[in-house]
Amino acid sequence: MKKNKFIPIIVLTLLAIFILLEYSEKKSSSSKQLNLYPFGFDLPNKIIVYNGKSIAINNGILKIENYVFHVDSTDTKLSIGKKYAVNFQGEVFRMFHTELPILDIKTGKIKGKDTARSKLCILEKGEKALFYFAGLKIRGHTSRKFPKKSYNIELWKNEEGNDTEKKSLLKMRSDDDWMLDGLWNEPIRIRDFTSHAIWLDIGRVQHQGKNAKTGIDRKYCDLFLNGKYKGIYYLGEKIDRKQLGIKKYKSQMEGELYKVSHKANGTLYSKVDNFDNNSLTWSGYEAKYPKDIGKVDWTNLHSFVDFVVNATQSEFNKDISSKIEMENIVDLYVLYNLSSNLDFSGTNSYIGKYDRSSLYFFIPWDMDGSFGNSWLGERDNVVNKVISSPLYERLINFPDFRNSVKKRWSELRKNKLDTLYLVKQFRNNYEYLERNGVYIREALAGRAQNYSNTEIDYMESWIKRRVDFLDSYFENL
Repeated sequence: MKKNKFIPIIVLTLLAIFILLEYSEKKSSSSKQLNLYPFGFDLPNKIIVYNGKSIAINNGILKIENYVFHVDSTDTKLSIGKKYAVNFQGEVFRMFHTELPILDIKTGKIKGKDTARSKLCILEKGEKALFYFAGLKIRGHTSRKFPKKSYNIELWKNEEGNDTEKKSLLKMRSDDDWMLDGLWNEPIRIRDFTSHAIWLDIGRVQHQGKNAKTGIDRKYCDLFLNGKYKGIYYLGEKIDRKQLGIKKYKSQMEGELYKVSHKANGTLYSKVDNFDNNSLTWSGYEAKYPKDIGKVDWTNLHSFVDFVVNATQSEFNKDISSKIEMENIVDLYVLYNLSSNLDFSGTNSYIGKYDRSSLYFFIPWDMDGSFGNSWLGERDNVVNKVISSPLYERLINFPDFRNSVKKRWSELRKNKLDTLYLVKQFRNNYEYLERNGVYIREALAGRAQNYSNTEIDYMESWIKRRVDFLDSYFENL
């Protein structure tokens, strides 16, 4: 009998429909302990990603649950990260066994800044599939134009999104707001991820509430969106009031949090603009907490910017320590210079305070353009340039700041910023992704932006040369 070439396509289509219906029928976003087979399927690109337990291959036959794959290999079991040619229902796929969690999202068309109704399935190694209703929207400003989008995820209690629901994802904090960072402009996907880890290790904030952190946790994962493999992402927490332990608004404003959104007079400390409390933005800043008209009051931040812009140097030196947390601003200066982050001045950070009586502190954000990489994803092989800003130009003329940053650099170089320790952090993340076949399957799906297997060696060389330069710079500061 002549084989019907459309049967395999029909079978795979029915499989996808079955999976979608399984969690379309559920009317609560509570995690569903359902036995979804641990695969991510990309039918157009013929990619299968599997993150279940290791299973034996018997004479070229691989059986996972009720599925049978014919494997073109003499291996006796699936190896992590290796690309296998498998025949499934008459179609040849490239299969990968990975340790990474798999996120499978079904969503409608996302228009502009709108939020689309979605259904999220999380497949974590050794765990049963978890299902959630969610809202999905594209995140970022410049990154919105990248071929590989980043997303915000909001967990919902029901399909209509009438209310949100907090859940712990991949063993991170319990919350309803999450982000998926596509890392498109990073050739090997490790700079921003590792920079956040470094900041969590060295960043100090004096005023922190219970369970507060100075930054975010994040986990690498493989993303499938509407049946297509989108590549490696990290699922991450967000910088918000809860994360930083900022005191809640009561009858009046207590804690504050603002995003340094874009370069403007206020964020560049070049001029003091008038403010309007009926607006959630002012002079390059965006209110994040409180963020309701009637609660937002720009008076404190306006006063701080006015001080930085207009105080004489002697006034600045006398009073700056009563306005910002000096340990925090010292650590930030160390991080920005270590990473040579050229895109931090006037953007890509947060400023906040715990309550009315506390001082302002800063939290770094969006660190992809760092460690020898530009925000465009190109090599920036400059190691002998000091990173500064209008605020730091004033601080560097303050003797107490110079002494503190010099001392802090010397302390950190003995442990957390030891050259070999630094290099190892980046190398470990690179080897984790490489071992799991991430770079191979991203290339198969057309997601390997500027990837080169020489990039990690370039990074290590860059870091060694950068810290050598900074050793001299801080010593002579």
